Amino acid sequence: MAADPPVERRVNPYDKCAYTFQELKEFYKGRYTDEQIQELWDTRMPKVLPKLLEEASPEERADREFVLKALRLRGPELRHVDEKLRLDKEVILAAVTQDWIALDYVPKEMLQDRDVILAGLQQDWEAITYAAADLLKDEEVVIGALQGSAMALQTIPQEMWFVPSVREALLDSLRRNVDPLRNCPKAIHKDPAVMLEALKLRPKFLELCEPELLADHGFVLSAVKGNWEVLEFLPKHFASDREVVAAALAQSPYALRLASQELRGDRDLVLGCVQKGSGALRYAAPDLLADQEILAAAVQQDVHCLRQAKENLKDDKDLILQAVKSNGIALQYASPRLQDDLEVVLEAVAQSGHALEFASTTLRQERRVVLAAVHCSGRSAVAFASKELRSDVEVLRAARAGGGYDASR
Repeated sequence: MAADPPVERRVNPYDKCAYTFQELKEFYKGRYTDEQIQELWDTRMPKVLPKLLEEASPEERADREFVLKALRLRGPELRHVDEKLRLDKEVILAAVTQDWIALDYVPKEMLQDRDVILAGLQQDWEAITYAAADLLKDEEVVIGALQGSAMALQTIPQEMWFVPSVREALLDSLRRNVDPLRNCPKAIHKDPAVMLEALKLRPKFLELCEPELLADHGFVLSAVKGNWEVLEFLPKHFASDREVVAAALAQSPYALRLASQELRGDRDLVLGCVQKGSGALRYAAPDLLADQEILAAAVQQDVHCLRQAKENLKDDKDLILQAVKSNGIALQYASPRLQDDLEVVLEAVAQSGHALEFASTTLRQERRVVLAAVHCSGRSAVAFASKELRSDVEVLRAARAGGGYDASR
């Protein structure tokens, strides 16, 4: 009677030697606890896979029980199994379940068995490349392959691509990992649903789309609605397509950078963008930087957008007042006339005493303005007052007191 396969051995990563668990316990006895030794065995030590059948006698290779035990340890040893046992389904499944590479040694007639192929697909999609032709039309087999990778399309017949359950499995596979699409048959690149799913994840995959898809305005619009970054890879004429650009802008105001010069000058589009994100202002046509409503929308989010405003808006008192009430430092962008406007400057220094730096020379000599700045920001604001007021008793007293001055008196 054939001997049982030997006790499991594993490799210790620290000395590269193979041990049984009992040998490992004996080796580390007194140095580590049983729990620590168990953890090392379970998490750090890979199994030593014995080559039982390679070294077995002809009798052992024909012994079904011995063969099953051996294959459950090392599937590819199927190549050493007696020919009669290689037609035994249980033997084949034991080998393939342990390692799908054992399919290399499965007899042709057994590759028609869907259970054998499915066992391989549990580990790797490439198991489908071993399947008999009839199994390539089996929905469960095809879906099992696609669950591993969309690369399975290289083997799956086109007639199966459009079976609803297979199609859904393909789309699910792409959602998990879209990259294999690049190596799939070109015919799938003509499929609108597949390419739309891919473009949601990889806008650059637009380069894979067949020309007829890019000539379909509905497809292009859907692609941009799925991911606005697709616009960056579309043919240049789409940058002038208001509907396509608007679909991109609905997702990100920064898509304005991809629009044509003409659409960057479209007031409604630009206003909508700036209301969502002030940073889009940098992509607006120069003429729109003189539009009070657009600048007001931008300034409401970031007063530093005034840096881009045309000179007429830097002299717009309502706009500047809105800005300095939000951030007094915005006074630096105001026109000289408004930097000398008492109402504007008082609002600015009430929000930030450091705004005094940007007030006119005249107003930095105005005690009321300087005291309001000191009240807001304390001693540090004194540095921006006129020379005379920097040594003014009332100003210094307010600075030491840390505030309390009423700028409205």
